[in-house]
Amino acid sequence: MNRTATPVVNSVCTMLLLALANPTLVSAGTQINNTVIASTGTAAPAGGNYLLFHTVALQAQHRVVFDAVLGGPSTSGVFLADEQTTTVVALGGNPDPAARNVGSFVFSPVIAGDEVVFTGSTFDSSQAIFRGNGKNTSLVVQDGDAAPGGGSLVLAGAAVANSRGDVAYFAQVVGAADTQGIFRTGPGRTVAIATDNSFVPTGGTFSFFGDPVINARGQVAFFAGMSGGSADFGIFRGDGRNTTVIAAANQSAPGGGTFVDFGDPVINSQGQVAVDGAVSNGVSASGEFLGDGTKALAVALAGRPAPKGGNYGGLFFQPLLLNDHSQVAFSVNLTGGTSRRGIFRSNGKTTTAIALQGTPAPGTTGIFNSFFDMKMNEDGTIAFIATLTKGAGGVDTTNDTGIWVGTSDADLQLVVRTGELVGGNTLVKLSQDLGRLDMNEEGIAWIGEFPGRSAAIVFSRLPPCKRDR
Repeated sequence: MNRTATPVVNSVCTMLLLALANPTLVSAGTQINNTVIASTGTAAPAGGNYLLFHTVALQAQHRVVFDAVLGGPSTSGVFLADEQTTTVVALGGNPDPAARNVGSFVFSPVIAGDEVVFTGSTFDSSQAIFRGNGKNTSLVVQDGDAAPGGGSLVLAGAAVANSRGDVAYFAQVVGAADTQGIFRTGPGRTVAIATDNSFVPTGGTFSFFGDPVINARGQVAFFAGMSGGSADFGIFRGDGRNTTVIAAANQSAPGGGTFVDFGDPVINSQGQVAVDGAVSNGVSASGEFLGDGTKALAVALAGRPAPKGGNYGGLFFQPLLLNDHSQVAFSVNLTGGTSRRGIFRSNGKTTTAIALQGTPAPGTTGIFNSFFDMKMNEDGTIAFIATLTKGAGGVDTTNDTGIWVGTSDADLQLVVRTGELVGGNTLVKLSQDLGRLDMNEEGIAWIGEFPGRSAAIVFSRLPPCKRDR
């Protein structure tokens, strides 16, 4: 497969306006170009070949960021690519000083505005977080750096970043009263968001932490365990000066009952935080909740009616998504209706069904069976990976998985499906693991598998008639 293969058209968009007015015509779709960005077995820009891809993300202007295992002289790399060229952000594994590798391995890139933040293992086996833009690479923080409250940091989790260059992460602390915490490093300064010796607004102290998320303002949301107070678990937001309780165990939950436990949070630029919550002594045993520390609401509750029939079941799935318009996207089991599972988008007042198990899958003669990774844009458009029910509508193991995009179940469009040709090769499998799909206003990036167990990173460009709706 050629890394810059000619775009492949897999659908035709001559009926968009009619399709928007008549959902039965949506399967005609819009024109989507699938371009291979990088494929295993082909040459990487810095020498050697791509062997394996793990993470894909999209910057603005459809630039694709990805990491790869390489077949020498470097063993790993982080890259930035468009539909024409690929640029090295960083390399790892080649100890030759002339190679300018930043360490023994580089991985887990995340978007930070026009830069890429990634994690690396240095040649002395310590860990570090870097930033780069394809021209320059700089160190953000590394094991042994001074912790804000004394002692030294030992990085212990993946980094997250925002558009202004702030990087948040979980780290252990040695040589101080603090033993662990959530930290944020910006230009020239590291601050503690919370440590295991800092006081919790609900009482007591923090005892352990989950991985953080960060918004454009530098606010960091995180899950934490506590001791010595009124709650064992909670979701918090901090900025280095103040810590705000979003939700805590033993507190009243919107919709009734009290919170018991939580999943991983997500945060938007307004400081709103969405989270999966388990509830006891209430009408519902679980739900999706949205709060800002002052007010909170239940976006969806187990046992409550879902759009298009049935009730939300007790199992909500990752990923949970939140945009700056207070829209939460989630996937959940359903009971009491014709569908067993669905994807929905809600702001707590209006809920829209995006896709339902057992319903026709646009662009195919099959029906949806199960759902996996998904992403949401600021306009509420959602892209997701789904499988189809085998044996229905000519679906078998060769064509049972695809990517769809839309704002509701009335305007879904098929982006790509196994069994189709992409870059002159048959798509055999779509990676369903989290982190293998991303979307922005320009299109969708994904990782697929092709004959011979080769893999490729593909950018599916959405045409203006789809993007500008």
